[in-house]
Amino acid sequence: MHDDGRPHQEEDQILALAKAFEAMVEAGDSKFFDHDDLEMLIEHYLERGSVRKAQQVHHFASGLYPESLSLQLREAQILASNGKHVQAIPRLKNLLSFEPQNEEIHLTLANIYSQMHEHTLALQHFNAVLEFADAELKKDIYIDVALEHENMGEWKQAVRILLKALKEDPSNETALYELAFCLDKEGRIQEAAEFYTQYLDDHPYSFAAWYNLGNAYQRLGKYKESVDAYDFAIAIEDSFGPAYHQKAEALTALERFGEALEVHRETLLIDAPQPSTFCYMGECLEHLGNLDEAEQYYMQCLELDAHFLEAHVGLGVLDDLREDCNAALEHFAQALLLHPHHEDTLLMMATVLKKLGRHEDADTCLVQLLERNPQHLEAWEERVDNMQILEAHQEALNLLDNAFEHLPPASTSLGYKQFVSLFALRMDGEALRLLDHLLLADYDGMNRLLETYPGLLDDPRVASRYARLKP
Repeated sequence: MHDDGRPHQEEDQILALAKAFEAMVEAGDSKFFDHDDLEMLIEHYLERGSVRKAQQVHHFASGLYPESLSLQLREAQILASNGKHVQAIPRLKNLLSFEPQNEEIHLTLANIYSQMHEHTLALQHFNAVLEFADAELKKDIYIDVALEHENMGEWKQAVRILLKALKEDPSNETALYELAFCLDKEGRIQEAAEFYTQYLDDHPYSFAAWYNLGNAYQRLGKYKESVDAYDFAIAIEDSFGPAYHQKAEALTALERFGEALEVHRETLLIDAPQPSTFCYMGECLEHLGNLDEAEQYYMQCLELDAHFLEAHVGLGVLDDLREDCNAALEHFAQALLLHPHHEDTLLMMATVLKKLGRHEDADTCLVQLLERNPQHLEAWEERVDNMQILEAHQEALNLLDNAFEHLPPASTSLGYKQFVSLFALRMDGEALRLLDHLLLADYDGMNRLLETYPGLLDDPRVASRYARLKP
């Protein structure tokens, strides 16, 4: 078969026709061509985007067959291919008055309306075809109908049609992928997982179903189950690159960085190298402590795509780990040029600036982050920490009052920071009452606090509470 589904013999015939027609035009001759051959030649040129040549054939064909309705249809298709939808539509509607059950006319109108974002009108014509189309054509039309509902944000309707498509043809991979997409859009991830599990009971060799099941599990945070599902997909179709990519992502979430790295290496044997693959390999190596090798992969990523944000951030993290704060800042600054409001980069830049003693600059980054996302807990923690390092405890308390307006009251990490500033300002009664509450709610939070302030246990009132309220 040829790439577009035609047998090679038919394709050779079309190419011979094209050669003969183009030779006639070049010579300025006029020869006889069969009607069907000319129509096929117009289709050939339209499929390849050669609209000018299609027009040339149509003009010639119309002279030979002026009454041909099918050539009038080709004329409308040529107009549509040129973006002249307004001119094409009345011609097509006129043709429908002669042939109300002509599939091609309805489908041409449906596609034009879809391109014009007139999805309701597109649906009318797709649904009209479903009334009289054969079973084979219906498989494609179901997908078209579902896509129109998706374009309108009508996810439930799209799901209903896709389930119908799968009932008619359980092997319809496009329907399987679109169903996963629609259920995800509706937040029905658990339902998607249940559907694919049941589907696989009847169709255990559907790699598309295993892949979508893996994606559903990954969205549910069931990373081990998702890895198993991707393994089944790969066992059935070992050249399906996305399954490898997703498996590596799930392994990374499980902190199985060595395994994730090996899966990424497998993808390089299957697909052309992608910037994301090199970047994620760098991330795995970073977690494994192989900083120099991680740097090489981040650089390879940037060679393919100089604007790949995560690679710039990754290089900054490596320099931070090497305690080269100035180099880290340069990479974070480059990342922020690409994405000025990237939250993780702003936070990391602030922490590095704080290490350099540039507390005011660090605070500027954190303020910018919180303006975009006032519920960012780590940013509030870093701002308060900044003030406490400078022993500006009243300012820290003022910040905390502001933070508590945006965050849930159960934020014990900020509560412990509040205790520190209250205690430092000798507001002992309020500080100790707060400490009692915090120790009961999150005892481990006190252990984390003592890593920074071990001297707190020198106070017998703090030490006794710490010992007495231990779980």
